[in-house]
Formats: sequence, C-alpha cells, structure tokens
Amino acid sequence: MQQKFTNQELVTLLQGLYGVQNLKGIKFALKVARNISVIKQILEPIEDVASPSQEFIELSQKVGELEKSKDTKGIKKLEKENKKLVDDRKKQLAELQEIMKEETEIDLVKIEEGLLPEEITAGQINGIETLIK
Repeated sequence: MQQKFTNQELVTLLQGLYGVQNLKGIKFALKVARNISVIKQILEPIEDVASPSQEFIELSQKVGELEKSKDTKGIKKLEKENKKLVDDRKKQLAELQEIMKEETEIDLVKIEEGLLPEEITAGQINGIETLIK
C-alpha cells in the first residue's frame, strides 16, 4: 500500500528500523530488511546533496584544531578567507532542509502486531509505529 512520507519522516523511520534490525524473528526480520532497503534507495540521492565538499571538510578540520586551542581570531580569519566556501555550505544546507520537507509516495511492508518480537521495547515500537498494523 502506497503511503506518503516526507523525506525527514523517512529518515526517522529508517533510524527506527535500524533500532530493531537485530531483534529475533524471521518474518519480522524480513519485513524490517525490506523496508530498510526501500527507504535507503529513496534517501541515497539526498545523502549526496547533504555531503559537504572535500574542501569544506578540510576547512572544518582546521577550524576544529583552532577551537581546541581556543584561537577565536584564527577561526574568524579562516572563515573570512573561505567565505565563499562557507556560504556555499550554508546554501547547500538550506537546500537540504527544503528537500527534507518534500513528500515521497512509497510502498512499505506493514508489520503485523503478532510478528513483533517479545523483547521489543516501547521505545523501539515508537520508532516503527507507522509500519505496525
């Protein structure tokens, strides 16, 4: 059955599925694994959008080193020297926020309540509640 989810809801649901993937039960495990696979296929292109450039990663590492030594002047200087790189990353993150709000129609496998493992916790059920029927 097709359901609509925002990309952010899919990320949250995927985290919930990861949280129960090691619980016992063959039928339960098959449904969890299938849902993980389907959601990952949809989210994979978004991961590419979210990934920072190599240059930004290197800049972040330099900033991190300066933060350890509490060199605020050095941090400001680096940010000023790399303004375009910082601005590009901010723009990329703003675009990502919009993408996370977009809805996707997806066909996920429902998990019957009787298939839930005995050792599942309320917190784990909360993470996959939209899949339980």
